Amino acid sequence: MATTKHYPLPGNKISGGMVAKLSRIPTPLGGLALGIASLGGAWALVNPEAGGSLKAITALVAAILIAKIILKFVFHPSLLKEELAHSVIGSVIPTCSMGTMVIAQSLLPYSPTFANTLWLVAVGCHVLLFISFFIHRANAFKLEHMLPSWFVPPVGIIVAAVTSSGMGHESLVYGLFVFGLNCYFVALPFMLYRLLFRDAIPSATLPTFAIMGAPASLSLAGYLTITSTPDTFLLVILALLAIVMTVLVYMAFIRLLRLPFSPGYAAFTFPMVISATALLKLTDWLAQNNLNWLAKGIGHLAQIELITATAIVAYVAVRYLHHYLLKPLNNGA
Repeated sequence: MATTKHYPLPGNKISGGMVAKLSRIPTPLGGLALGIASLGGAWALVNPEAGGSLKAITALVAAILIAKIILKFVFHPSLLKEELAHSVIGSVIPTCSMGTMVIAQSLLPYSPTFANTLWLVAVGCHVLLFISFFIHRANAFKLEHMLPSWFVPPVGIIVAAVTSSGMGHESLVYGLFVFGLNCYFVALPFMLYRLLFRDAIPSATLPTFAIMGAPASLSLAGYLTITSTPDTFLLVILALLAIVMTVLVYMAFIRLLRLPFSPGYAAFTFPMVISATALLKLTDWLAQNNLNWLAKGIGHLAQIELITATAIVAYVAVRYLHHYLLKPLNNGA
């Protein structure tokens, strides 16, 4: 797996041929796939008429990226074992299962049975990846190792709630949402303590800070997806957390976007997309409950965030394309 000095990944075995090239695919690419697939869903909320086609296109792109990562692990199973044990990469591998859930939701209008099966498989894989992550980190826990990417395995399962419309399995979805939400509220104080009072995040893994913007927004989006009568107190808490965390990440981008390119740039994408998605869903709920004055303000903020998210996803995709495709060609590799 190709790495740069800016993003430490576990070692790999590289030999000639196409199979060896698969070993150089960066696993954080799954985060970009998740961001791309989710971006189609976000724009579909703005333009439902074109939403189906847009979601299908972004799902196809995401599926190709995730398929590359899956093939890497199929042909290099030792890398999967190695990366699952890694404190950083082990926490971002579940972005592949999260992205697959989003893809399944996009396929639902075209092939309900296949989409539902794919969604269930993705949910099951995410649960297994979370268990693996928990075991590895419990066996070698150090507070200094904690990074915002650690939210991905436990809280990322809430993507199942966001993508649950039309899937059924209401009890399962509700249980997964409650589990993910509780994990977020339990882990957040520890994460804030680690970020504020312990050693700063090394510059090599600093891109993961952008993930701080995702859990609250994901929880808000999931909550508004599974219920039309949310608890007002919880809704307000999640909405405030989502906005504050997103603003913090926007401020952090002043530094983050100056960092040399690394696979970790993928962490910039999904948090921005899910933040916009959450506010779009909140806008709809406010309008449906005749809170039009508030819906108008949140709606404007959601549109700004969606445009920003689109720009970030496009920027990261171009940087990935240049680094892993165009750059090797220019160097005659």
